[in-house]
Amino acid sequence: MSSISVPPPKCLQKPLTVPYRHMFGPGPSNVPSRILEAGVNPVIGHMHPEIFEIMNDIKSGIQYMFQTQNKMTLAVSGTGHSAMECAIFNAVEPGDSVLVAVNGIWGERAAEMAERIGARVNTIVAPPGGCFTIEEMEKALSKHRPVLLFVAHGESSTGVLHPLDGIGQLCHKYNCLFLVDSVASIGGAPVYMDQQGALKNPARCFHGFCS
Repeated sequence: MSSISVPPPKCLQKPLTVPYRHMFGPGPSNVPSRILEAGVNPVIGHMHPEIFEIMNDIKSGIQYMFQTQNKMTLAVSGTGHSAMECAIFNAVEPGDSVLVAVNGIWGERAAEMAERIGARVNTIVAPPGGCFTIEEMEKALSKHRPVLLFVAHGESSTGVLHPLDGIGQLCHKYNCLFLVDSVASIGGAPVYMDQQGALKNPARCFHGFCS
């Protein structure tokens, strides 16, 4: 066997030093010390019973955060993009009509994802910093009759917090799912999934995700 021709890099032979920065954007953000301390706990296998208990605790926390009693609540290990793709790819079939409320890059990104799987994507577009009225939402829903409506609750590219009240009732009326991107808003602004979804069965209409 020949000798190693590429020596170990010197940069990996010294301790890693990460500077502390104050981060005030929607993400990444500073991590509380109690969460950092949790990271030093022992690693256990993903099929150990303690992991299932931890995941159930996380599920309860998510239900509290979204104010929902929906048992179909789960954590996706990934970024906000992962959650967006997971939600869209599991709710939309090729050829389905999808309506996306675009008032920033996240609405644009959702439209692109739906188009990639063959959905018939229609958009309503607001200028940067704008949002949509209930009347505008209903007009678009009545026209396009989508199986899914996407709204970015916290549009971080423009700094807009989009109102959610009343949209769930419209989705009921036009029989479509309501997908809400709350990556940049959850924890800073309240989301009442069951109430704003206006459902006896919340899983039928209101799907929210965060990172």
